[in-house]
This record gives sequence, structure tokens and C-alpha cells, in this order.
Amino acid sequence: MSEAAKKNLTFEEALAGLEKAASDLAKSDVTLEETLKNFEQGIEYYNECNKILENAKQKIITYERKIGGSNEK
Repeated sequence: MSEAAKKNLTFEEALAGLEKAASDLAKSDVTLEETLKNFEQGIEYYNECNKILENAKQKIITYERKIGGSNEK
């Protein structure tokens, strides 16, 4: 399990982590090891954001089906 997932981050927190990792990747004064670490952290935050968005999407689909089903009766 990734560090981002272990922390149960909100979408906003995960997005901020992703933005920081991307910003750190743009710096030219970091070592290759730091760059790889930032890249890996960015991937973890991206995956966490994606998971949160997919869960939200499924909830919306479920709600739409409930609303649509109740209107058809």
C-alpha cells in the first residue's frame, strides 16, 4: 500500500501532494535519486486522486440510478 493511501487523504490533500511532486520534478538542482523519489511520490498521489475520483463517479452513477428508478414508478 502506498504512503498516500495509508494516510486516508482527501482529494484536495492528494492533489496538493501531486502538485508538489510535479513542482519538485521541475527543479533542476536535485539529484537523480531525489528525482526518482519525487516521481514515485507523484505516481502514488496520482493513483490516490484517481481512486477517489472513481469512487465519486460510482456514487454518482448509483444515485442517478436510484433517482431514475424512482421517477419511472
